[in-house]
Amino acid sequence: MTDAELDEILNQWTAPSAPPSLRDRVRAGFPKPPQYAFRWRRGFTVAAVIAAAAILLLATQAFPQPAAPIPWTVDSEFIRYADDGSSSIEMNSTSYESDANEIVLARSIPGNPLKTALAWTADVLIPIHNRLIGNLVLGSERLEQIKRANARNVGFISGCGSHPGCLVLEHEGYAKASTGCIEGEIVERATILNYQTEAVRERWTEHGRMTIWTAPALGCFALKVTQEEERADGTFRLVAAKQALKVTVNP
Repeated sequence: MTDAELDEILNQWTAPSAPPSLRDRVRAGFPKPPQYAFRWRRGFTVAAVIAAAAILLLATQAFPQPAAPIPWTVDSEFIRYADDGSSSIEMNSTSYESDANEIVLARSIPGNPLKTALAWTADVLIPIHNRLIGNLVLGSERLEQIKRANARNVGFISGCGSHPGCLVLEHEGYAKASTGCIEGEIVERATILNYQTEAVRERWTEHGRMTIWTAPALGCFALKVTQEEERADGTFRLVAAKQALKVTVNP
């Protein structure tokens, strides 16, 4: 039989249709999925919801809502300066003052939404972690003593420091003055965004200095902060700065 004759036979032959019971027999040949699979997925979902609720509860305890509405907020930018004098914006923030301490409401890393999300997560989880560890290690009485000691300081955020990606903020605190804001010699008085400020200069590192411009009318909020590094010849180079861009008074 030639190939052409075989092709002709195949073209005329029709395969019989499969019986209706074939599908059932094939299905019966495979093991059934375990009955606990759905329960595991449902349990995982419930656990995730519970975990999220727990984090929210801890965050609420770690960040108690202010007793009164926030009267004003300040939009600031944080700048980093290279050795050649060029600059780049490291972070933008919106914050306010509470008991002479700066509290961040929101912040962002320009051009990097992923780092912005990570920074927000760090802002929530790190205080919760510190609060839990503090209660376990120090105890409530010691924490209350630390809280009272901090109440005698003016606290503010100076920037990201050496932390990669600006995920962790650097908080500074200086003793309150009996008159004015920060204890120390006033090296300059300036008007920033229509608010009178007093500048005090302090050591930043062994070979650096920090100058803080605080506004008494805003609860001693730091509207401007500069960090300078001392060169070998005794002059100073600007390495970082915080600058207030806008003060928004809430109705």
